[in-house]
Amino acid sequence: RAFAERPTGHCYQVDSNMLGQQTVLRPGRTLGCPRARPIAGLPSRRRSVAVRAASNPAGNERWDYIIVGGGTAGCVLANKLSADGTKKVLMLEAGPSGDALEIAVPAGLTRLFRHPVLDWGLMTKTQPQLAAREIYLARGKTLGGSSCTNATLYFRGSAADYDSWGLEGWKSNDVLDWFVKAEDFPEGNKPFHGVGGTMHVEKPRYDNQLHGEFFKAAASLGLKSNDDFNAWDRPQEGYGEFQVTQKQGERADMYRMYLKPAMARGNLKVLTGTRTTKVAFEKSGASQRAKGVEFAPNGQFGERFAAELAAGGEVLLTAGAVHSPHLLQLSGVGDARALSELGIASAVDLPTVGANLQDHPACVYAARMKEEFDDITVTSQIYDKKNNIKVGAVLQYLLGRKGPLSTTGCDHGAFVSTTGRGQPDLQMRFVPGFALDPDGVSSYVKFGEMKKQGLSWPGGITIQLLAIRAKSKGSVGIKSTDPFIAPAININYFSDKEGADLATLREGLRLSRKIARADPLGRYVTDEAYPGPARQDDAGLDEYIRKTAHSGNALVGTCRMATSAAEGVVSSSDLRVFGVENLRVADSSVIPLIPGGQTGAPTVMIAERAAAMLTSGKGASKGSSQRVPVGAA
Repeated sequence: RAFAERPTGHCYQVDSNMLGQQTVLRPGRTLGCPRARPIAGLPSRRRSVAVRAASNPAGNERWDYIIVGGGTAGCVLANKLSADGTKKVLMLEAGPSGDALEIAVPAGLTRLFRHPVLDWGLMTKTQPQLAAREIYLARGKTLGGSSCTNATLYFRGSAADYDSWGLEGWKSNDVLDWFVKAEDFPEGNKPFHGVGGTMHVEKPRYDNQLHGEFFKAAASLGLKSNDDFNAWDRPQEGYGEFQVTQKQGERADMYRMYLKPAMARGNLKVLTGTRTTKVAFEKSGASQRAKGVEFAPNGQFGERFAAELAAGGEVLLTAGAVHSPHLLQLSGVGDARALSELGIASAVDLPTVGANLQDHPACVYAARMKEEFDDITVTSQIYDKKNNIKVGAVLQYLLGRKGPLSTTGCDHGAFVSTTGRGQPDLQMRFVPGFALDPDGVSSYVKFGEMKKQGLSWPGGITIQLLAIRAKSKGSVGIKSTDPFIAPAININYFSDKEGADLATLREGLRLSRKIARADPLGRYVTDEAYPGPARQDDAGLDEYIRKTAHSGNALVGTCRMATSAAEGVVSSSDLRVFGVENLRVADSSVIPLIPGGQTGAPTVMIAERAAAMLTSGKGASKGSSQRVPVGAA
C-alpha cells in the first residue's frame, strides 16, 4: 500500500496487489496521512488507476449523540436515546452484526473464543508472575459486544459491593432500582427482580444429574443452598443454580434485546465494521469540548471520516474497559507525560485514565470420571464418539430449546468465603464435563486436534474457580499513535500485597478436591487431572495457579468514576469526563471496585442509568426513594 497527499486537502489511499489487478484510488479527509513512499517488494511499473469519490458513511448529519462502541452498554443507550424519535443517534461499532448462529445458541460459546471475526483477540503484556505468559482476554467484537460471547451468567454482586464504592447515588438501594427496571424475570423473587424490562433473565433450561450430585457433595461439607444469588435479603454464599441472560433457551444478548428492535428507527444510524480513531475537541474556556469523532470504516489503511455533534450534542464512550481508555489516550486525554513521549498533544492531563484495571483471575480443577459414567457428561450428550454433534441434541434444541445445546456449561455452582470471614471471595462454576486443558480456551483447541485423530472427548468433571473480589489491579496504556495497534494491557494478577487473590484460588482447589471426593459425587470420579495429586502443599498449588491462571472475563475500572479528577476519570454524579464538555463514559470501565459476580448486569445497570441522565435528568446523583431489606449480602 502506498499513500499520497494531494494539495486539495484530501487524503488518497492507493490499494495495490502483487497480481497486477486494478488499483482503486479513494479520497477521504486529510487526517495526517503519511506522504507517498515506495514499498519494498512491490513492482514499480505504472498501473491503470480508477478514481472514485467516497462519501462519508455518517452522511452530512450533525448528531445529538454519537455512541462509540456497540457492545453491551452501547446497545442499551442506542435503544433508550432514540426511543422518542426527537434525537439523532449515531452508533459506531468496529465489529459486525450480532446475528451469527453460534452467538444465539448458548453452547456455541465454545466457538467464540479467539473467533477471527467476533473476538478482539486481545493479549496482555508478558506477565512474569504467571510463568512469563501472555493472558488471552476474550472480548466480543460485534454488535452486543461481550454479551454475545460470554457465558450468559446473570449476577449483580452483593449490596455491600455497591455500598463499598462510597459514591453518593450509587449505593445498593440506589442501583437496585435500575437493576429491577432493566430486568424481565417473572420467576424472580420480589422486590429484587423485575418484570417487563428489556434484559431477559431466566433459570437454566438444561439439567444434568451431576448438578444434583455436586450440590449434595457441597452440602455434606457444610455449604447451604441458595436459590437466588441476586436477592439481597440474604448472604451471597451457598450452592445453587445460576440465573442466565437467555430467552427460552436462546442467548438474550443486548444486541437482540435492546438494539435490534430499535434499528428500524429513522433517527438511529448504526455503522458496523467502523473503528473510531479519535475524539475531536475544541477549546471551551479553560476546558475542552468534544465536537465529534474521527472514524475509519475501511480498516487501518482506509479513509478517515468525521462525525460531528449538533449543538448540545454529546459523545458517549461505551467501548469497554480496554478500548474506552485507549480511545481517550489516543485523543489526548490521559497522562500528559506518557502521551508526550508518543508525540500526542495533551488535551486534558488525566493520569487516572487506564489505571485501576480489575478482573476475576481464574483457574481450573478437573477430574476424570469412571468409564461407565462417561455418557452422562454434557460433552457426551452433545458429541458422538467421532466428535460430531448428535442429531438428538439438535432436535432437543430445535423442538423445545432445551437439552445440552441450551447451556454454556457452567450455570450451576457455588459462592464461598474461603477465609470464613466476610463476603464470598470465591465463585465455583461446576461443569459436568472434562476440561481437556487447564486453560478453558485451549480445551477447544485440543478438541479440534482430537477430532482430527478420531478420538472422543473423555468423561469427567470440571470446576472453574474465580477470585471474584480480587484486590490486584493492572492498567491499560497506549503504546502507539496508530489506533489499530492494541494498547499495552497489564492484567497484573496476584499483585496484591497480602497475597489474598492467590490464596483464594489455592483454597478453592482444596475445596474442589473435597467436593469431588465427597459422596455422592465421589462415586463417579477417579483420577484428578488438574492440578494433579502431586501438588499438595502451598508451593505446589501456587505454581500450578501461576502457570495456568486465566481471565474470568470481567474487566472493569479503567475509567473509574469518582468525585474528583485526582481519584478517577469521570464524575460519579453524571459520568462526564473530568475537564471535558460533551463527553461521557458509560460502560464497565467506570466501575470503581469490581463486584462479586459477572459484570454484564452491572454494565447494563450503568447504561440504563446513563440514558435516564441524558433524557430526563433522572438517575444523576440523588439516591432513590425505594428502600428494600438488605441483609448480609
